[in-house]
Amino acid sequence: EVDTVAHEAHLDGELVALTAKEFDLLVHLMRHPRRALRREELLQDVWGFSYGDTSTVTVHVRRLREKIESDPSDPRFVCTVWGVGYRFEP
Repeated sequence: EVDTVAHEAHLDGELVALTAKEFDLLVHLMRHPRRALRREELLQDVWGFSYGDTSTVTVHVRRLREKIESDPSDPRFVCTVWGVGYRFEP
């Protein structure tokens, strides 16, 4: 569950400590469920950069998964779409 007004995320009733960018990334992914988003799109939409190193997105996705996935190596919520980017699975 995400509360954008309180800027909080909860998983199984427990508060998840996310950085501001991790929270923004999660909210953006959740607002586009099941849509494959390219790293370049995420860099533009979440960071506001029209160009740059997309590894920033990769690192933030990895850190986000470590906090919200029961098994970050086999994610249920933030899935990789090979050759494209990422997709949120509700």
